[in-house]
Amino acid sequence: MSNPNQEPESLPRRLELPELQRAVQSAPGGAQAVTTRREAQSCTTQDGWIERLPKSKPSSLRSERASSCEGCAGAGYYLLAVPYTHPDFGKLQRCNCESYRQQIAAHTAKLGDELGALASKTFDSFQLDRPIAPTIWQGKQMSSEAQRVFMANAHKRCQAWALAPVAWLYIHGAFGAGKSHLAAAIANAQQQAGKVVRFVTVNKLLDTLRAGIDSGTSDRMISDLIACDLLILDELAGAQLAECASDWRFGRIDRLINERLDKPTIITSNLAADDLAQPGDIRAERLADRIAGAAQVVWMPIASYRRIAQAQA
Repeated sequence: MSNPNQEPESLPRRLELPELQRAVQSAPGGAQAVTTRREAQSCTTQDGWIERLPKSKPSSLRSERASSCEGCAGAGYYLLAVPYTHPDFGKLQRCNCESYRQQIAAHTAKLGDELGALASKTFDSFQLDRPIAPTIWQGKQMSSEAQRVFMANAHKRCQAWALAPVAWLYIHGAFGAGKSHLAAAIANAQQQAGKVVRFVTVNKLLDTLRAGIDSGTSDRMISDLIACDLLILDELAGAQLAECASDWRFGRIDRLINERLDKPTIITSNLAADDLAQPGDIRAERLADRIAGAAQVVWMPIASYRRIAQAQA
C-alpha cells in the first residue's frame, strides 16, 4: 500500500528552500528568512508545487506583519517549482497578500508624485474631438483633417500597447500634441494592472544624476529604473545627449538604455530618433541608433492644443 504522504514521482521537482530564499531576498521588498527545509510547508497547485516559508517560528529579521502570509513570508513574491522547460520556471510570482498590496501602494504614491499634473490623465480623458488648427510641419502644410488621423492613430496604438507592452514605444511630435498625456495614460493603466511604473523627465534625470555624484546615489537610482516593470522617459531632446556626452552621466544613460532593451520602455520626444544626435557625435549617434532599433514609433505631427486653448480664452 502506497504512502499517502509520499510525493508522486511524476510531479515536478520541488524547489530547495535556499533557492527560494535567494530569490525572495533579491525581490523588491524582499524578506530574509531563517528556517530549515523540514520546517517548510508545501502545497500543490495547477502549475506544480510551491515551496512556502513556514507560518511558525518566523525569523527575528522579519516583522510580524511580513510573516503573516504563509505563501511568501511577507516578501510579496514566491517561486513555482515547475520543470526547467516551463515558461514560469525561475520567475517570481506576485502574492496577493497584504505585504504586496503595501508595496504596490508605495509604488502608486511614488508614480503619482512623478506624474504630477499628469496623474489624472487617461485614454478616456484624451480629447480626440479637440480643436485642431492647420499647421506647418517640416516645411509642409498639414491640414486639420490629416492631423486628426495621426492623433486617432496615436491614441489607438498607445491604448493597444498599454494592454500588452512589448519592446519599446517612441512617441514623437510637436509641442503640445499630447505625447506626455498618452504616456501618462499608459503609466496609469499599467499601474492599475499591478506593474511597477516609473515616469521621469529626462531633464530631471540628468539633474538628479549630477546631484547624486556626491551622495553616491546615482548608481542606485539607475538600478531602480532598470528594475521597474515599465519605464517612461519623458521629453528626450538631442541637446541633452550632447550635454552629457562628454561626462560620466552619459555612461549611466548608456547603461540604462542597454539594460532595458528587453523591458517595456517609453520615450517621448519632439524629435525623431534619427535626429537626436548631432552629426559627428559618435556616442550620441550610437545611442540614438539603439533607441531607434528597439522602438515602435508613434508620430504625432499635431498642432499644440495649449496654444489653441490660449487663443480661445
